[in-house]
Amino acid sequence: MFKFSFEPFVNRKILFLAYYFPPLGMGGTQRVAKWSKYLSAAGWEVTVVTVKPIIYYEQDKSLLEELRDVKILRAGSLDPARLFYLLGKKSGPSQAQQRGLGNLLYWFLLPDSRVLWAPFAAWRAWKEIRKHKIPFVLSSGPPHSAHLVGWLLSRLMNIRWVADFRDTWLLDEATQAPTVVHRFLHRKLERLITRQAHLLTAVSEGLLKKLEQTGERKAGTSFYIPNGYDPEDFPAATPQAHERFELTFVGSISAYTIPQTFLLGFKHFVDTALLTPAEVRLNFVGADLTGEFLSWVKENDLESYLNWRGYVSHEEALASFQNADVLIYIVTAGVGDTIIPSKTFEYLAAKKPVLAIGEKIEGMRILLEHAACRYCAFHAIDDLARSLLAFYAEFHHHTLPAAPAHAEQFSRAFQAEQLAALLRNDRAT
Repeated sequence: MFKFSFEPFVNRKILFLAYYFPPLGMGGTQRVAKWSKYLSAAGWEVTVVTVKPIIYYEQDKSLLEELRDVKILRAGSLDPARLFYLLGKKSGPSQAQQRGLGNLLYWFLLPDSRVLWAPFAAWRAWKEIRKHKIPFVLSSGPPHSAHLVGWLLSRLMNIRWVADFRDTWLLDEATQAPTVVHRFLHRKLERLITRQAHLLTAVSEGLLKKLEQTGERKAGTSFYIPNGYDPEDFPAATPQAHERFELTFVGSISAYTIPQTFLLGFKHFVDTALLTPAEVRLNFVGADLTGEFLSWVKENDLESYLNWRGYVSHEEALASFQNADVLIYIVTAGVGDTIIPSKTFEYLAAKKPVLAIGEKIEGMRILLEHAACRYCAFHAIDDLARSLLAFYAEFHHHTLPAAPAHAEQFSRAFQAEQLAALLRNDRAT
């Protein structure tokens, strides 16, 4: 396992507040999990306070295997995801029902429904910090109610607090803040957190800049630490020769990654080149959060080309990267500019050619800079088909473009070292 070193200082202990944490799956759980893994490997005593079992999109117990040295404390909650689990439900409400319930709860719970986890998390964390004299707490949001726990602990216990933002405070202002009063209260809470955190970190430079302005942060107290890839997940692999052209999309199908225009371009591509399912396959690996993916495939008569595996373990998803000839990266038109999907960095680490489609958000710009890409606008159906034809010709002639080496600044191990250095320097001031 990767190890790093730094100047020793007193009491290398940290407590993370992370509602979303393994065995919950999907990308949002891995930021704190990977920090925990690498800090622990470097000699830190790491404790994570998270939620007890909840109803959630996907579970991935394999993510816990590399966290054996991390102390994980699970606190109760009265939020809907926890209550549905306690009622013995195998799955939560439908997406439409979830939206309706969420819109209702936004009227009564600020900043989010997970605030009903906050008292339980605060009590569990307070006891742990007091017992083991932990000097650092890091809250990771969303849910941003975790930051309220971090703020409270820092005030009560005189410890150093890092507020880590994986996303903006209000994803959808119209629903999360349905009235002028709600918007006022949200802005007050956001300003409180961004102003009073001893250190502030964010996953994108654009998001960090907005948070700094909101909190009127002092210079040298806010830091960009992107999501990344785990170098241990991407060992050197022997190139595989396929008889069939393998196009692969890895990640959730959601409002941020709607594949409709890509499917139109793919249909145009196979019709133009007269390709059969024996010659080209379209792999989709990940949960369908829209509930409409298969109907879009059927509309384009592409069922025979599709290999859709749904959500798989992280290990299986990594194998899908390695088996691809070309990776597909989609960003829906109109998505906010500061977003960097966490899978962006695994696309980089896979060192495969990428067809990048859609808005040039911050994540797209990173991919275009560091990967072997062809880029198409979201609605450019003809350009999509031409790009796929060009990739197929290169595949046929064994000349697919070579990808550059991994960018070190996107390694999870390097980022854990960055975090450790921030804490060391903060303690020294």
